[in-house]
Amino acid sequence: MKSFLAKNPKQLDICLKLLYSEHVPFVVNITETTKKKVVYEITADAEEPIINKLMEKYRILIS
Repeated sequence: MKSFLAKNPKQLDICLKLLYSEHVPFVVNITETTKKKVVYEITADAEEPIINKLMEKYRILIS
């Protein structure tokens, strides 16, 4: 299962709003990298084509 990765609170906010606006249920997990930085892993519950479309939108929004 693919998941979205947010490296800071701003990216997390963008991702959650995107998923909420598309009515896609999600779960947020907080993890640490090997360099002890906090990252947010957002797992969405939707079909593969929808996830791929949303991941492309998310990539554009955070760039």
